Amino acid sequence: FTICVMHHVPATQWQQFSSEMRRILKPGGLAVVFEHNPFNPLTRRIVTDCVFDRNAVLLRPAKTKELLSGAGFSDVTARHILTIPAANRLLRTVDRAFSLLPVGAQYYVKATA
Repeated sequence: FTICVMHHVPATQWQQFSSEMRRILKPGGLAVVFEHNPFNPLTRRIVTDCVFDRNAVLLRPAKTKELLSGAGFSDVTARHILTIPAANRLLRTVDRAFSLLPVGAQYYVKATA
């Protein structure tokens, strides 16, 4: 898994990064990529203002799915997360209900090697 790493990798190396993830996994292994959601205005603002993210390029979920598919992964799916603070069971349920909408602060793409 990677957690908010790929947006720090130069865009010209995204496919190589994805292919390396596929190479090191056993057949049937699970890859999960967590990234910041570029469709969320607050996320974009935070990334823009963060010195550490100065050269970061946010990946859209569709791009991340494309990269993993291109690397040979199957069953590639995406979900948005962190739409609301998940402080209790009810709020976690609401967060899951919104997971297909591009409103969460982050998203993840999971895929099978």
